[in-house]
Amino acid sequence: MFDVTVGGLGLATAQGSAGDLSRDTAPLGPRPIPWPVRAAAVSRVHRPAHDLSPELVGHARVAALVRRAIAECGAGRDTPLVLGSCNGGAASWQAADWRASFELDLDGTPWQGTHPPVASAACASGLHALYLARALVAGGARDAVAVAVDIDTPPSHDNFEALRVLSDEPSPFQPEAGGFVAGEAAVAVRVTRGDGPRLSVIELGHDLEGDDGLLRALTALGPIAPELIIGQGTGPAAVDRAELAALAARIPGAVPLATPVCHFGHALGASSLLAVALAAAAIRGPIARLLALRDPAALDGRPLVTGGARAREIVVGCRALGGACGACVVGGPRHTGTPREAAWRASATAPPLRDPTLRALAAAAPAARPAVPPGLLLVTLDAPLVPAAGARIGERLLPSSVIEMTPGFAPQLIARAWGFAGPAICLVGDSAALVAACRRACERVFVIAIRGTEDHRHVEWNA
Repeated sequence: MFDVTVGGLGLATAQGSAGDLSRDTAPLGPRPIPWPVRAAAVSRVHRPAHDLSPELVGHARVAALVRRAIAECGAGRDTPLVLGSCNGGAASWQAADWRASFELDLDGTPWQGTHPPVASAACASGLHALYLARALVAGGARDAVAVAVDIDTPPSHDNFEALRVLSDEPSPFQPEAGGFVAGEAAVAVRVTRGDGPRLSVIELGHDLEGDDGLLRALTALGPIAPELIIGQGTGPAAVDRAELAALAARIPGAVPLATPVCHFGHALGASSLLAVALAAAAIRGPIARLLALRDPAALDGRPLVTGGARAREIVVGCRALGGACGACVVGGPRHTGTPREAAWRASATAPPLRDPTLRALAAAAPAARPAVPPGLLLVTLDAPLVPAAGARIGERLLPSSVIEMTPGFAPQLIARAWGFAGPAICLVGDSAALVAACRRACERVFVIAIRGTEDHRHVEWNA
């Protein structure tokens, strides 16, 4: 796919707006979690968006963050929008709230009253939204906006406690890394054909049987010569080691590495798009101390950013806990990437599944595999999956169910069953217009439509 450029940025984060990135002041610190936490909780602080009242919760909080980000990125009333989110706007485990979690009402924006479809792939959601925004421009739009947003909520925090991936003292890329401080953000990146930092290659992937998704995405970027890497570094240490190994296989060990996770928190579905926005800002001018880390080197010896950051070409990498991965190049010369091999990889047997929709999907997948791998796999959901009966111990979700209920798990389940190494994206909501745009911009789009809600769902293969 052709180049686009970053025409505008908008941020609503724990460190403020895009305009605040160059300030030479100490980063703002974390805040106590404003709701009661369990006595056994590992984490008691988080990084909420700066200057936003803790009384504003759920869908209203999401809308407020999105309004701020869009207002700053320079989008017009007719600019098409793609949303990305891991959890949407649900602030409770009530079934109605969870069913409506991705019906993000953009009150007060140029898209007031609409519920755009939401790309959901855990931490990689923002990169998925960016991939789709570029497809809209490829399909003829003058520009498009990728907006990724997630908020910290009691159920979200409980989920990460269940997964044991939180820590109030994060130490990215260190042997003692235990996890991350949860953060929240809305990030808007406006892509266009005009002037701005170049976005020539965006690659999406996912872990397959014996096949590292992040390494595959980095390899698909083609020949690159970055001066900086912005990665995840969310921990725990075993996760960081896997990320460092993928980076080491493709990028010389002298190229420094940064992560937003220390000063912005882990912004969940917005985290990968936040890294892209920070990369674009660092190409336009120096970012003060918002990417600075405490330690001078990672556990494999790669230098870490400990002060201000500026570069001409930056690689952004993302590996989500569930296995969704992505990478892109910001700035530098034109990159064309490496053509994907049109062949199936090793297929994998589905793990034990609690959700009946996912069980039916896994059972039907082998027979539905097309003869030739598609260029893009889209899974559309009318409504998000609601945690299945028996998925909880008391009020808490089982760790396996935390992963299952993330919408992005559905395309990964199909990709692993097929041995599909190409981009696999999940869209929640009314996605007909976006699917049509993808078919104009991409070759061999295979759509799996999951219709209905809860126990009344059915699947249409190659819809």
